[in-house]
Amino acid sequence: MAARKHTPADAGALAAGLLVDACRPHLEASLRLQVISDLAQDLGRRLETLAGEDSADSLVEAALACADLATLASCNLTALPECVGHLATATVHLAAGATRALIPLVEAKARTLDDAYAENMLRDTRSARWRADLAARQIEDLQKGGTL
Repeated sequence: MAARKHTPADAGALAAGLLVDACRPHLEASLRLQVISDLAQDLGRRLETLAGEDSADSLVEAALACADLATLASCNLTALPECVGHLATATVHLAAGATRALIPLVEAKARTLDDAYAENMLRDTRSARWRADLAARQIEDLQKGGTL
């Protein structure tokens, strides 16, 4: 049996696990962290499934899920105790990087599709890139401000 090829979606699933790990020790003390953990777990499962697929749609969905994960982590970084903030920061950077890494794969697939369908795919990936980049910039701004 041939081994499955790895994709950047695997990195997104890893990033989701980092965010779950950041929340885990503090779940009983915070409903917000429970929700963040649950959302990260859902995104991680989604990314694990998408990583095993090779369609154009699965690559776009993976890019969008990674961007969602980066956004989830960056928007909730301040809700996490300082001792695990580095895991959320790593989540943002890894998920944003996975989003960016998926884009050339989507672009390659888009070249084989009809123009209208390909344009919609590319529009979705541009949106994912923008959201992932915004999440990464938010983290960088926090780091520059000395709040991390």
